[in-house]
Amino acid sequence: MDARRTATLAAQSVWRQRRRTWPAAVGIAVGVAAMVAMVAVGQGAERSVVEKIQAMGSDLVVVSAGQVKLVAGRPRQVGNVTTLKLEDLRAVQESCPSVARAVAVQSRKLPLKWGEFAASTTVVGTGVDFLAVRNFALAQGRSFDDDEERAGLRVAVLGATVARNLFGERNPVGETLRIDNVPFEVVGLLSAKGLDGNGADQDDQILVPLRTALRRLFNLDHVNNLYVQARPGLAAAAVAELTDAIRERHHLKEGRPEDFTVQNQADVLAAEEAAAKSFTLLLGAVAAVALLIGGVGVLAVMLISVKERTREIGLRRAIGASRRDVLLQFVGEALAIGVAGGLFGLALGAGSASGFALLGSWPVLLSKSSAALAVAVSTLVAVGFGAIPARRAAAMDPANSLRSA
Repeated sequence: MDARRTATLAAQSVWRQRRRTWPAAVGIAVGVAAMVAMVAVGQGAERSVVEKIQAMGSDLVVVSAGQVKLVAGRPRQVGNVTTLKLEDLRAVQESCPSVARAVAVQSRKLPLKWGEFAASTTVVGTGVDFLAVRNFALAQGRSFDDDEERAGLRVAVLGATVARNLFGERNPVGETLRIDNVPFEVVGLLSAKGLDGNGADQDDQILVPLRTALRRLFNLDHVNNLYVQARPGLAAAAVAELTDAIRERHHLKEGRPEDFTVQNQADVLAAEEAAAKSFTLLLGAVAAVALLIGGVGVLAVMLISVKERTREIGLRRAIGASRRDVLLQFVGEALAIGVAGGLFGLALGAGSASGFALLGSWPVLLSKSSAALAVAVSTLVAVGFGAIPARRAAAMDPANSLRSA
């Protein structure tokens, strides 16, 4: 019997028994839908995390004062260390050939006021290279320049959230606001950037010249962080060079622990990618269990079908059908159930994933490869479970089958 004839008989048989076969097809569909939707959510979460870290700069190296430990899954500086100075920044800039740019940062949450409107935000004292190092862009106006930074002038660049909270739809450039009761002229507005990898709003901040912040707002002579942009592909070399430079500046002898922490964003990115992929695999494994349950449904339906069609099998064998023909017919029926359930499950899973994205604001990623894999796996599961009753049907003795009631 040719393949076309076998496929036709299988499809006709499944259609005749549709009241019995549709629950098995639905079981397969639910498994496929779960796999498609869960993998889409997992891959979307993976892409979202990677994009947030890459937005900070894949060649970014962060030097923090003191030790940094993970608290509730987020990095936190432990203790109040005052040894990271502007001289460390100059040492990194002058003695580290793998470093393209470096900028110092000191920040603190302070009150703001403009007219009758008041708010509170993070004020970031930093240098002119901050935008380039941290991959920020300007939406309006300009940033402060080297002369303004050296002179400690009172100019500020607002994040999008700060501008919206204080000024609403009004253009803030050219306005004067008060930071901790010190007047600052707004010279620029940052483009919206959203949350960072730790869930913090990168738009809820104000950038001011570092010397202005240290002298007029914070009354400090040290900084919290150095943000370092390594030359392309030289992040690891930059880490080694700046570690040696700062250790020498701090007079730390060999074997003595550092009073600073260096974090390479490339390492953070690799770790986050691995964690996100593990999450996706876990979701896929959970969905696979649902798909196996659908396969058990196919097995049950096919076993019942073989038992009820014993005389039909005997008659087909008596008029010349071979064991192989019978085997292929029942495998074809299982295949038809798997394909129908897989296609329906694919549509259901895509719709569910789109619903998650729309209603729950979850990042989802529907990829053709994962969809094709889900349908292929559903087909294999149906055929695998259907092969058991198919072999039983093919092994029946024609004489005994015809004598059965």
